[in-house]
Amino acid sequence: MLPKGVGISFDDLDDLDASFVGSNVNSEPRPSLMGLSPLALLRAAGPGVADALAEDFGIVELPYGELGLTLAAVNRERSPRGLGPLA
Repeated sequence: MLPKGVGISFDDLDDLDASFVGSNVNSEPRPSLMGLSPLALLRAAGPGVADALAEDFGIVELPYGELGLTLAAVNRERSPRGLGPLA
């Protein structure tokens, strides 16, 4: 989502950007996690802990069909807030 070598610094991300990226990355099912997303696996292991962490970081589990795992998706999320593109 945030490719190397294009001049994007994590300092350029605000809290909502970080939440958007975290929600998308942690909602993607992974073969190495038995087809679960990292957030779903964490919820299975410790529901209270998972919910508290997700809330603290502003992460929500997104349906697979709504994942936006590209820089363009991050920039679309920034635009309505009046922020320019990251790259």
